[in-house]
Amino acid sequence: MTEPHPAQDRAIMLRYHEVALKGDNRGWFEERLIQNTRKLLARALSSPERPSPYFRIAKEHGRIIVYEPWSTTVNTALSRVFGLTGISPIRIVKTDKQELLKAALEEFADYVAKNGLPKSFRVETRRSDKALPEKSMQLDHFIGGAIKDAHPALEVNLDHPEFTLGVEIRFHHSFLWVKKYKGAGGLPSGTNGLVLALMSGGLDSPVAAIRSLRRGCAVGFIHFYGTPFVGEESLAKVEDLVRLVNQYQPEPLPLHVVPFGKIQEKIALVTNPKIRTIIYRRMMVRIAEQLAKKIGASALVTGESIGQVASQTLDNLTTINSVAKIPILRPLTCQDKEEIIAEAQRWGTYETSIRPAADCCTLFADRHPSTRCTPGLAEEQEERLSVSELVLEALDTIGIRPTH
Repeated sequence: MTEPHPAQDRAIMLRYHEVALKGDNRGWFEERLIQNTRKLLARALSSPERPSPYFRIAKEHGRIIVYEPWSTTVNTALSRVFGLTGISPIRIVKTDKQELLKAALEEFADYVAKNGLPKSFRVETRRSDKALPEKSMQLDHFIGGAIKDAHPALEVNLDHPEFTLGVEIRFHHSFLWVKKYKGAGGLPSGTNGLVLALMSGGLDSPVAAIRSLRRGCAVGFIHFYGTPFVGEESLAKVEDLVRLVNQYQPEPLPLHVVPFGKIQEKIALVTNPKIRTIIYRRMMVRIAEQLAKKIGASALVTGESIGQVASQTLDNLTTINSVAKIPILRPLTCQDKEEIIAEAQRWGTYETSIRPAADCCTLFADRHPSTRCTPGLAEEQEERLSVSELVLEALDTIGIRPTH
């Protein structure tokens, strides 16, 4: 058990849930969660005055305690740490009934001074250590009764109170909290290996990448840039989206850029326009798969959703999949557009995604593309191309853009 610094009576308590269910691997997941918390928080707090911010982090009875003053910047950074379910600024007090009561009354008075008297309240005690003989419910009544005596009109509401005072009992010290902010949930990023996300400039691929981070993956990025047929604004938009996604990643990864316009032109000259987009996508998968092997990624990630556009029917997705030798993860497979938009707004990628810019997938596209392309039909069209040479051409011209 870690003792707080004698002069430090304020800190931040972090909660987690899914990590706590990991059995024998729990300790490893907790350590990764602490590492990720430290890295994301240090990046947010870094400044010319504080270039290498240091703060103490301790693990206590299923909680993580960060000894750093509360601020909006701190809350924003912690809300981006996947694996955390709750965030609370806390007051640290000696584990003594009278000390707890005094601090609780002060915290309630501070809340009333800032927000007015609430209509209802509850006290929520959790004993991780039996340092006090009273049980949790007895401590609830002891502290809650004193608050009620001071404000007789105040109602007790155990289900939906306007004000909650949380108390967590430890052996030497205890924690009091009033506010409980929602965490990002999921698993710590990097606990499930590396994936490579195919990034367009739309709504879907950034959300798919963030969903992959939320399930414990580290995410690398590849973009197929339609140069010279689309402008710089197209690439700039994707770079901005990758920066936004990297805000949730403890180790920001770069964007690999494939100049793809000339390859698309070669495909367009000799293939059936109705399945041209499928041929593009198959070529992208081949190229991305080779890059994935080079950087050690175990799977590709795309923002495709069944039936959203003609190239994303089940038949066409099957045809695209048929060239892959590693898994293609599609986190948005069964999401509709409204759900994807809501997630983009939640993660902060929406405004950038709707910025106007050309997309390489629309280059030379047919107005009425096929919704049922078979692998055999695609292979027949690809016989008109030097597929392996086009893949090598793309790999030889890949550029890397830092995006953090």
